[in-house]
Amino acid sequence: MKLNETRAGQSLKRKFLQTTVGLFLAFFLLSGILSCEPEAKKSPKAKKITSFTYEDFENVISIVDKYYIDKNINKNRAFTDAAVFALMSMPHPLFLLPESYYNEREKYEDAQDILPGKVIKVSPTDKFVLFDPDLAVAKERKNAKVQENRKLSDAELQKLIEKDKLKKSVVSSKWEEVNFTKKDFDRVIAFIKTNMDTYKVPVNEPQATNDEEEEEQRPFSMETIFVASANGYLNSLDPHSNVFMKEHWEESMAKINDGSFEGIGAILSGGDRKDVIVESPLEGSPAVKAGVRSGDIITHVDSKSIANMSLSSVVKKIKGPKATPVVLTVKRKGYTAPVEITVVRDKITIKNVSYHLVKENPQVGIIKLSGFVKSPGEESVDSQIVKGLRALEDEAKSNGKEMKALILDLRNNSGGYLDLAIDIADMFIEKGLIVSTKVPNRSPEEAYTRIKDITNLPMVVLINSKSASASEIVASAIQHHGRGMVLGERSFGKATVQKLMDLPGNPDYVIKITNSRYYSPSGKTIQVVGVSPDIEVSEEPDNTFPTRFREEDMWNHLPKIPHEGVAKSKFNTDQIKDFAKKHGKADTFLKSKENDAIKPDYMLIRSLDYIEGMLNTK
Repeated sequence: MKLNETRAGQSLKRKFLQTTVGLFLAFFLLSGILSCEPEAKKSPKAKKITSFTYEDFENVISIVDKYYIDKNINKNRAFTDAAVFALMSMPHPLFLLPESYYNEREKYEDAQDILPGKVIKVSPTDKFVLFDPDLAVAKERKNAKVQENRKLSDAELQKLIEKDKLKKSVVSSKWEEVNFTKKDFDRVIAFIKTNMDTYKVPVNEPQATNDEEEEEQRPFSMETIFVASANGYLNSLDPHSNVFMKEHWEESMAKINDGSFEGIGAILSGGDRKDVIVESPLEGSPAVKAGVRSGDIITHVDSKSIANMSLSSVVKKIKGPKATPVVLTVKRKGYTAPVEITVVRDKITIKNVSYHLVKENPQVGIIKLSGFVKSPGEESVDSQIVKGLRALEDEAKSNGKEMKALILDLRNNSGGYLDLAIDIADMFIEKGLIVSTKVPNRSPEEAYTRIKDITNLPMVVLINSKSASASEIVASAIQHHGRGMVLGERSFGKATVQKLMDLPGNPDYVIKITNSRYYSPSGKTIQVVGVSPDIEVSEEPDNTFPTRFREEDMWNHLPKIPHEGVAKSKFNTDQIKDFAKKHGKADTFLKSKENDAIKPDYMLIRSLDYIEGMLNTK
């Protein structure tokens, strides 16, 4: 049913066209980990002279004051994190700690994690300290941990997570007692400036470099310090706001538009003073095949530390020709020591939309959407989905049986452009609200359905912990309107929108800042809580639901907003479960595949039983 779009809806869609959201687009563009095929060695490129000053840092603060979603930010915490990032960006990094926490570390940290080192005070009366750890001792303990590495049980992992959260909350409360202000930040910056020569010498651990990086590597300067300070300030707000060089953004865009990639196939975030985190390895990529997981923190590339390196520099080290190996050292939740993973690079062909009839039930078609992205010169995503659906219908008819159900697979889809999410949800929902965005002290902007549905087939949406942002928009809208049953795991839980803009007065840098939240048609934001499936379906061989990396595991994430009432499924899930239990074939089928070299799609196979239950119950 076609509805007229409201002015607010039109405004919202225009806004979405200009706004990057979701993990996929932001991290994909910034990381460029799906790297272009190697080029012949070129003459050294002249380094572009850039600048980022204290004035630029203050401009970032002004942008936060004007555009950030929360007008009541904790300024003291923001200046604290700015100072922390500044000190850690030095080639010889220093830690910034509340003195009261430093004196009581044994209460909150294991003995083997407490390092000896030198304590520095900017002023004798300060309630905070700069700590210069003994890195030789740190290396010895790290090597010892490697020897005793083991995987933690899920219970041990949960205990470790809770302990880490406790430690962070204690440090935060200690900082509140310190009352660290902008004046303190300025004094730390003055300390760095005075002691530049002392701390410009890198620590002894070998750093990852290559010829191209050596040509482009920038000398340590106050520009490094102020960029790190700006990112520290933004990091105190949420994990999705940051500032970076426009040149890196443009290079990443150019790489995507090339359409020819070689690399490991993973979406990364972080860099500089932030951990380099694997947000999502792409399905079927070399990273997945090698065992790289969402949430892995990369610390070394080919045994060389990537500490303090920009994300683009890390990417340049990881990328390389097809069939060549790269060794990633990662910190992983659930393991007592770093894990080394050898990934063999390959050519990555990104198919945004793929489709096929399910082999185990050829009357069920599946359309897989990898990301809500726009590639110049390519057919639009919505057109590809329509074409895929019609092809599946024709194939089913040629087999003598028409399709009876459609699966929209949003697993491992980290998001992208919200206007695409609206268009795709609109293809399946007859009428009603799809999504709204809200900025404090402003009226919400809403997007409604406006086009005719492309099919009336019964529908299922598959999600997992890596389904984020725009994926969650589509899943929550389809679920709310009862258009399809959602199966799988709770989704990632990112419900914020970021605005990308030039940094005023500095053409070399751009800033990405969280400026609104989005809400499902029910009026509930899925921030942190994610989309809960109508029926949980495991993707593990043993049918369990292990701890996954989600928004709530990202430090300084925006909090969830309580919502009254409990969402009730539009489907009779008890009857569907009973049917699957009595007539299901998944357990028998999966048991027969236990020793196969290629493992089956556990979630998909189990979901087929629930689809049959949906079709055969009221």
